[in-house]
Amino acid sequence: MNFFLNSPNISKLEKKYVLDVFKSKWLSSNGKHTQIFQNKVVKFLNSKYCLAVQSGTAALHVALKGIGIKKNDKVIVPNFTCNSNISTISQCNAIPIIVEIEKDTLGLDFKLTKNAIDKYKPKALQLVHVYGFPARDTKKIISYCKKKGIIVIEDASESLGAKIGNKQVGTFGDINVISTRSEKMIGVGEGGIIVSKNRILFEKVKLFASRNSPYRSKKDPYWVKYYTNGEGYNYLMPHLLGAVGRGQIERFKKDILPRKIKLGKIYRKIFVHPKIKFSQKLIKGHKPVFWLNSVYFKNFNTNKVRQIGNYLLKKKIEIRPGFWPMNELKNFKSIYVGKKNFSKEIFNKSIVLPSAYNLNEKDVKRIFSIISNYLKK
Repeated sequence: MNFFLNSPNISKLEKKYVLDVFKSKWLSSNGKHTQIFQNKVVKFLNSKYCLAVQSGTAALHVALKGIGIKKNDKVIVPNFTCNSNISTISQCNAIPIIVEIEKDTLGLDFKLTKNAIDKYKPKALQLVHVYGFPARDTKKIISYCKKKGIIVIEDASESLGAKIGNKQVGTFGDINVISTRSEKMIGVGEGGIIVSKNRILFEKVKLFASRNSPYRSKKDPYWVKYYTNGEGYNYLMPHLLGAVGRGQIERFKKDILPRKIKLGKIYRKIFVHPKIKFSQKLIKGHKPVFWLNSVYFKNFNTNKVRQIGNYLLKKKIEIRPGFWPMNELKNFKSIYVGKKNFSKEIFNKSIVLPSAYNLNEKDVKRIFSIISNYLKK
């Protein structure tokens, strides 16, 4: 590919910390650099507790287990999101209540969410911020969930660094999860982080992520180290990945984050065309990080949009589709709440364009030229 969807942003700092891990001869979980990584995430988000795990999916899974989701419990999930959101609900033998999204930021629609809460009485809700854009109705949804006693798992996997006003995305929920897969805002290869200000909930989640073994501290007798309370998972992040994470979070604010935001603004400046719109709007008071830049061809049918996509791939421009609508996944027992399936329309008529941190204005102009010339045919 000439232009990549996303690329790892690795510097000498990450390499330095990784080499230090090899020298320490401790490669497993709870390593020094992983602990520093967690502490720096807490500081960046102005939160209290952080746990690094092996994937964003693992983070979602233990978040659900930790808050007590069990068989036949109901959990609200947006229709336009990664399938990890629905599969982790299924892992808990719970029932996904799939709610349609709003058209501005592709987040949960408040009115539909309120109706779903009132009708189905869910135990929890997954609030997802898509492509680095804070969900438009975040504050309304959080407020209504508090009123109804519903636990919110905020999924900021794609949106580290984004803000609503002066408040960081990833701090609105009772439990917050962020992916650190290599192409996310910070990347370690495969990984995730769990963040919370609620000590009681956090400790429950942490226990599930560490085999549900409660006696692992230095003060506990050695012979109870491998005792377990029951079902638990070996999800903690290994030291090598924690070292990469430390380097990433130390460089994030001054290097990685501004590059992503700058690229998003370049796209908004260059991509001005009567047949092309961006899939997400800029909302007053919201500060997106433009993890991905997605365009929407409203007046084209699905076949035409896929022709454009195939053409871009032939031109060595890496692209991806939108998320497959959750209510179109037939192998999950779920309930759908929505009037018009806008998620399906976005899936059929949008293309996610190269958003790698190292792209520049010249690159974006080239991509725009290739698309606009094709549209003249």
